[in-house]
Amino acid sequence: MENITFNITPYQDELQILLDDKKVGYMSIAVDGRLMNVHYTKIDEKLEGKGYAKMLLDELVRFAEEKDLMIDPECDFVRQQLENHPKRYKGIWHD
Repeated sequence: MENITFNITPYQDELQILLDDKKVGYMSIAVDGRLMNVHYTKIDEKLEGKGYAKMLLDELVRFAEEKDLMIDPECDFVRQQLENHPKRYKGIWHD
């Protein structure tokens, strides 16, 4: 079974997803005060369509809630998810 972990880079500019300790995707982010801008999401082409982007989003939301941050999505994937599930993301979406 694969081991999935997440990592926030030291400068908080990437939220990474690691599969067996190998980076297979990330969200480019910028934290400024209480606002976290999500620029884009990138997943290894061989793993697209397998739910890794959704796992990253779930971890992003967990991180935002833990740090009391608001998410400002420039990323089309993140914006679409927030728009499609407004009740789930209420209180952390800065639109």
